[in-house]
Amino acid sequence: MTSKKDHVPSHLHPVHGMPGIVKLTRLFFALFCFWFTSPAFAFSPTSNLEELIYAAIGSAVVSLIAMVVVLVKLKISLLPRLLAMLVTPVLVFPLCMAGSMGMGYVAHEIKHYQQEQDAAHIASVEEDAWQHNFLRINACEGNHALLQSELASGRHQIENKLRALTECVLPQADAQALRILLQDAVSNDKDGRTYCTYLPLVLQSMNTILLDVFVEQKLSLACTSPKYAYVPDAAKVAPAWWDILNDGQVTDTTGNIDTKDTDRLLTVLRYLQAHGVDMKVVANDRSLLTIAMESGKVDVILFALDAGVDPYAIPENDSMLSPQQIWTLQRFGYADAGPIAYNEAVQKRIQPHLREMNSKEAASLAERLPLKGGLSAARDGGAGLLAYLIKSSSNIRELNRGGQGLIDVYAQTSPAVLGVLDRLDDQQLRDFICPEASNKGDDSDDNNGDQLYVRAIRAENQALVTFFKRRKVPETCPGMPR
Repeated sequence: MTSKKDHVPSHLHPVHGMPGIVKLTRLFFALFCFWFTSPAFAFSPTSNLEELIYAAIGSAVVSLIAMVVVLVKLKISLLPRLLAMLVTPVLVFPLCMAGSMGMGYVAHEIKHYQQEQDAAHIASVEEDAWQHNFLRINACEGNHALLQSELASGRHQIENKLRALTECVLPQADAQALRILLQDAVSNDKDGRTYCTYLPLVLQSMNTILLDVFVEQKLSLACTSPKYAYVPDAAKVAPAWWDILNDGQVTDTTGNIDTKDTDRLLTVLRYLQAHGVDMKVVANDRSLLTIAMESGKVDVILFALDAGVDPYAIPENDSMLSPQQIWTLQRFGYADAGPIAYNEAVQKRIQPHLREMNSKEAASLAERLPLKGGLSAARDGGAGLLAYLIKSSSNIRELNRGGQGLIDVYAQTSPAVLGVLDRLDDQQLRDFICPEASNKGDDSDDNNGDQLYVRAIRAENQALVTFFKRRKVPETCPGMPR
C-alpha cells in the first residue's frame, strides 16, 4: 500500500535525464569565478600597458584551461562538446579581462589612497616636529640669546633656517633675529655667498629696515636670482632684486598698479640704487627696463629711464626686443607686447623720455615681428605700426629683409593696411615689395628674391593681388627669378 507521503507528483521529480546540462551550468559558474584569480596577471609596477599585456596573457591562459576542461569534463556528444569548447574563450576571455582590469583599477586606487594617507601622516609628523623645533620657537618668540645658541649648535639645516626666516623673522620684521641668522651664515660660509640664500626672501618683504642689516654687515645687495643658480656665469644671470618686479603687481587698464605696492616697490629700488646696486645691469639680453615694459609698470618704466637704463640696445637673440621696440608695439596696441594697451595719458608720460626709432631699429623690429604674430596681431590690424615703420625707415626694402614678410600673406589683409601701402609712390611701393637680400648665404627662397607680390599670388591673397594689379607693379623684382 502506497502512502500519501510516498506519493510525489511526477513534475516534482529530479531531472535525471539531463546530466550534461547540469554539468555545463556548473562548469560555466566555475569559469565565471576564474576572473577573481585573473587580476594576479594585471599587476605591474611600471605602466598601464604592461598591466594590459599581463591581463591579456592571464585571460588567454584561463581561456585555454577552460577549453580543456570543457573538452574533458563535459559528458555530451562530441560535436556539441567541440562547439562548446570553441565558444568558451568568447565568454571567458572578455570576462577575465574585465575582471582583471577592474580589480587592477581598484587595487591601484587603494594603493594611491594609502600613499596619500601615508604622505599626510608624514607631513603631520614633520609639521608637529617643526612646531616643537627650538629654532622656530626661539625665532618666533624673539628669544635672541637662545636663537643664537641654537644656531651655534650646528644641528639645523639651511632649510629650517629659511623657514624660520619666512615664518617668524620677516612677518615680525625682527632685525636682530635676521642679524643673528646672517652672522651664522657668514661664520659658516665657504664660498662667501651663503648669505645670498637669505637676501631674495628679505627683498620679497620689501622692508628696507631689514635690508639695513645686510648693509651694516657690508654684504652686497646684488646677489644673483636663485631661479638661475644653475648658470655658472654670474654675469649672465638675473639679479635677485629683479624677482620682486614680477610678484604681486596687478596692472589695470590705465597702465597703473596699486599705489601702495608701487610706492613700496619704488622705495626698495631707490634704496638699492642708493647702496650701489647697478640699475643698468643687463642679463641674458634683459634689463630692468625690459621687465618694466613687459609688465606695464609705468612708474617703474620712468624710474628705469631716469636711472639711465639703455632703452635702445637691440638684443642679440632674434626672438627678443629692445625696450624701445616693446614700447613701440605697445603704443600701437600690439596684443603680445604686454598686459595692457596704454591710454593716451600714459603715453604722454613715457614718450618724452624716448626718441623715435631710427632706420636700423625699425628694420630690426620688422625682422622680428613675424615671430611675434605679424602686423595682424595689432589692434587696428597693423596699419598704424606699418605706417610708423615706413616713416622711420630710410631704406624701405629693409622692412622685408630676406623675404621673411612683414605682411603675412596668409592672414586677412585689412583695408587700413592696404590704405597705408596705397599712400606710397610707385618707387616706394616697389622697394617695399622687393626684399633686401639676407645674409644667410644659401639658396633658400628667402635669398632668391621671393617677394611680396609672388607670395601673395601663392597664398591666393586676393586683396593684395588686386591691389598690386591696380597699382600695376611687376610680379617679380628686377634681377630676381620668378
